[in-house]
Amino acid sequence: MSPLTIAIVGAGPRGTGVLERLLARATDPDLHIHVIDPFPPGAGRIWRESQPSLLWMNSVADDVTMFTDDTTAVEGPVRPGPTLAEWVQANAEELGRDPELRDELREFTPGSFASRTLQSRYLSWVFDQATADDSARVTYHQGTVVDITGQGPQEISLDDGSVIGADIVVLAQGHPDSLPSERERALHDFAAGNGLTYVGPGYTADLDPDVVPADEPILVAGLGLAFIDWMVLLAESRGGTFARNTEGALTYSPSGREPLMYAGSRRGVPYHAKISYDIAAARPPLPKYFTADAFAGDGPLSFRDDIWPVASKEIAWAHYHRLFAAHPDRTSGTWADFESQFDALEWGSATLDQLVGTFVPGEEDRIDLDRLDRPLSGETFTGLDEVTQRLNAYIEDDLHRRSNPYFSYDAAVFSALLSVYMTVGELLRRGRIPAQSIATDIEGWLHSFFSFYASGPPPLRLEQLLALSRAGVVRFLGPEVSFTADAATGTFRASSTAHPDTVHADTLIDARLPVASISASGDALLRTLFARGEITEVRATADSAAKIAVDGRSRILDAEGVVHPLRYAIGPWVAGHTWSSAFPRPRTNAGFFRHNDSLASELLSAEVAAEIEQSSVAMAR
Repeated sequence: MSPLTIAIVGAGPRGTGVLERLLARATDPDLHIHVIDPFPPGAGRIWRESQPSLLWMNSVADDVTMFTDDTTAVEGPVRPGPTLAEWVQANAEELGRDPELRDELREFTPGSFASRTLQSRYLSWVFDQATADDSARVTYHQGTVVDITGQGPQEISLDDGSVIGADIVVLAQGHPDSLPSERERALHDFAAGNGLTYVGPGYTADLDPDVVPADEPILVAGLGLAFIDWMVLLAESRGGTFARNTEGALTYSPSGREPLMYAGSRRGVPYHAKISYDIAAARPPLPKYFTADAFAGDGPLSFRDDIWPVASKEIAWAHYHRLFAAHPDRTSGTWADFESQFDALEWGSATLDQLVGTFVPGEEDRIDLDRLDRPLSGETFTGLDEVTQRLNAYIEDDLHRRSNPYFSYDAAVFSALLSVYMTVGELLRRGRIPAQSIATDIEGWLHSFFSFYASGPPPLRLEQLLALSRAGVVRFLGPEVSFTADAATGTFRASSTAHPDTVHADTLIDARLPVASISASGDALLRTLFARGEITEVRATADSAAKIAVDGRSRILDAEGVVHPLRYAIGPWVAGHTWSSAFPRPRTNAGFFRHNDSLASELLSAEVAAEIEQSSVAMAR
């Protein structure tokens, strides 16, 4: 056979991660890997260097790595390397020659939230390191893939007219855009017809904040990470300044060029701040109950009836394990007695509730997963003033709690959620979760809950949000907010079911990422493959995210559900892959590495080699 040729479409962190695992495993120097991306390799589009320096990561530098370590359960070679923090500190002198990074580096510590610009430098270096040896031949193509044809040998067409041949193709584009939805087109048309401004979903660095007017009310839909980016670009980037008063509280002095931001969402509260004390110290021995082997048989499982009750018990066990270990003065009885009874009880039963009530006297020390998910559920307000007062108090409490080891069971819950994600990933690989449930329960609800609880902004960003609220630059709309086009007034309108006030404005920002769609992807390649029936999407409802359908080995499924043996897809826009799509944390056996390594093993396997040979023979006939 001819030397194996693999094409990776996408050179961001995920494509780079797959490449690194392929090169770690490579034994044939004639192996040829093509890496294709219009943006510089390593960082790709989302993490490219050309972004405002005030846009930060939401993980501390010491918690970000692109290298395996001795905790990583992979069959391929472990190739250790520096975390982002270690790399920055080792290269501080050289990096400091860049005026854009100089101020950041002056204050940099392993606990810093690095700018995306600094992270871009790290990712570029990781790519260079991965390709530095001669274990295989790697060719980077700066271009956009517009089509892939061929059942056997694959022909990959680029936007410059060139064609690359490959035996195997891996799609790793990361986060493509989506074409505007019907709702978004209607809002664009309404804005154009009434002289208004509508900014649809997108990646903040790709959008133009200058279209947002100063010194007038605007509506912002969403309180997640995209909102935090908009908050920065519409306040501090416009000349406002933050400072601490004599009591240490952060204050904001407006420049006069800010808009008045009215912000709301379904939950009505911003994502939780990142925990600022030692998370590792609070990690319980996990998993306890929620493992893939805990579910007998090999048939489909119900998320709500089978999976979530066991996962919930796992999360609650982690919470109470930490409470008894670190704060025994707030418990009654011994951990051994509590755990032995807890083990035997069904999640959600009255008996379990009675057990918790007996052993955990303080109500604040008991876990309530429904309340964690919807902290304002059932609350009503007299109007916007009361909502804003409630949100200010909520943010203050969140900042205090996330920095105080008194509540270290929050860190244990964080670790339990990571463990739950790993087990969900294994259940997906075993084919135990139906496609509809993947779209609704995993990609929909679970990922939203995890992001809200565990993937929030740096604490300083929430401090800044609180300061902006107190300065009158931000006002909160509350929970269950709807944002609509009001034809009667020719303006955008926001209203909440929790209070009677409404707000009208001439500008509306959808502060969120594009909803994943393959049929309406901004990526021409995905649309083309979908139109031909060579790729299909997993979608829960007509309005929900639609992601690439793959089997448990990440092989692409066509419209008939038939697997393509030589085409793979991996990353956040692939159904069921959210469990392994975030930047890996060191020494956590991260799913990112395990998933990449298993894929690399697959691509280099004798089974796939046989598929390639069989396809070539069929083509020759």
